[in-house]
Amino acid sequence: MKKTNKYIIKLSKQECLECHSIIRKGIHKARVGTRARILLRSSEGAGKDMLSRELHIGRSTVQRIRDRFRNSGLSHALFDNERPGQPKKLDLRGEAHLVALACSSPPEGSDHWTLELLQEQMIRDKKVKTISSVAIMHYLHANDLKPWREKNVVRAEPD
Repeated sequence: MKKTNKYIIKLSKQECLECHSIIRKGIHKARVGTRARILLRSSEGAGKDMLSRELHIGRSTVQRIRDRFRNSGLSHALFDNERPGQPKKLDLRGEAHLVALACSSPPEGSDHWTLELLQEQMIRDKKVKTISSVAIMHYLHANDLKPWREKNVVRAEPD
């Protein structure tokens, strides 16, 4: 006795065209293309085991995409929801303070600012409670600053 597919996926003509378009154009992420293939092959009657072998993915991935389609439709099955990400560590004032700091003279005993020195100074100045050196790097990069390069440093005129 052949095992029948408990949940049959039926794509409308428009949904099939959209999935074929995603696969053909290649402008989407690979995972979106894989999800479109799962839905197309599922609508043709392919089972979880066959799809997992064909597409080199886990059976649970096939099931999850099918469930998402049944519960929320094509768009939700193909695309992930937006992720909010971590909130910014610095507000505009804090960012301005970091830029001013990076463009100023380094602390005594150093010939230039390092990410770690900037991190420690920002915490000492109470602009943030904690911040990683990577976050400092991102803020500097966004402002096109490289404090270790002479051209980015503003020095006071000697009297």
